Amino acid sequence: MTKKILFSGYYGFDNSGDDAILQAIIQELRKEEPDLSINILSYNPSRTKNIYDVSATQRFHFSSVREAVKECDILISGGGSLLQDVTSSRSLFYYLSIIALAKLYRKKVYVYANGVGPINGKINQKLTSFILNRVDQITLRDWDSMEVVKKIGVKKPPIEVTSDPVYALDSVDQETILKILKREGIQPNKQYLGVCLRQWKKSPNLGEQMAKVLDRVYEELGVEILFIPLHYPEDVEFSELIQGKMRHRNYTHVIRRNYGTKEIKGIIGRCHVILAMRLHSLIYAVTENVPAVGLVYDPKVESHLKQLEIDAYESVENLDTDKLLKDILETYRDKALLRNRIRRKHEEFIALTRRNVEYVFKLLEK
Repeated sequence: MTKKILFSGYYGFDNSGDDAILQAIIQELRKEEPDLSINILSYNPSRTKNIYDVSATQRFHFSSVREAVKECDILISGGGSLLQDVTSSRSLFYYLSIIALAKLYRKKVYVYANGVGPINGKINQKLTSFILNRVDQITLRDWDSMEVVKKIGVKKPPIEVTSDPVYALDSVDQETILKILKREGIQPNKQYLGVCLRQWKKSPNLGEQMAKVLDRVYEELGVEILFIPLHYPEDVEFSELIQGKMRHRNYTHVIRRNYGTKEIKGIIGRCHVILAMRLHSLIYAVTENVPAVGLVYDPKVESHLKQLEIDAYESVENLDTDKLLKDILETYRDKALLRNRIRRKHEEFIALTRRNVEYVFKLLEK
């Protein structure tokens, strides 16, 4: 009998990081068992069906969600930072409610390579602990998440630190990337600093600060600036805002169309260095062997930078622009040496992602 897997996550919102997580998990599961029946709780079911060749259910239609849960053999919750209350408690309650519903119907539940936390509210902590203590397996993508689940009292299910599924995501062919660059009016034979930024409400002057830093990068190195949005269209708009504030805007470019995860990953692979604010721009850079400088707006980004042994990063909320410029210049000048280190770390993380997949089939066997 074909096994049925139901996915719960931040899917269908045109966020490259979460879409990459889903694509990577599906890719690895189908390598092991091509005939799995996969259903996704998605904000945009029709788009999700077309992209991933799966079934999809509207995530906010309760009766449809309930039927999807009743029909599945296992619920996979993840990956990404689903279980946190910084975005909102409402988001946390949504994902916990899906898990609770699955356990109500006596389904296997696997919290898959999650980044957990911060969870600040006392009631939120107790509710998360109560529900997670009833799941069947938890894997986490970093050690900071392990500290969070221990702190809130999660003890019963097996818990293991593995890595983000996206480290195993396959690459797209270079011919496709060259066609995209041509379509966007970008010359592939130039050297680029890739820039993956997002607006952050606690840093209202970030646009002005980044425009000054990027102008200096061009003046010091002569490399052109390539803005690569990961969340469409918000990141496109922020990139264009920064571009408009730059003195050397004629040497900057913005990827304006909405591309898939593998295409974005491939575009990052054409850069010489990446300035990574969104977590998955950092992970894409590692998978493409591109040295990165980090901009930390969230603990998950800092945690991953530490795991990757990358010291070149600055806090967005207390940004020292002179230090950030120094980080970028030094990373660019040491890029050949850094590539060897990145390659080794990537191999380690790919091995850990395989552990995530193994648990799915162990739970299905049970």
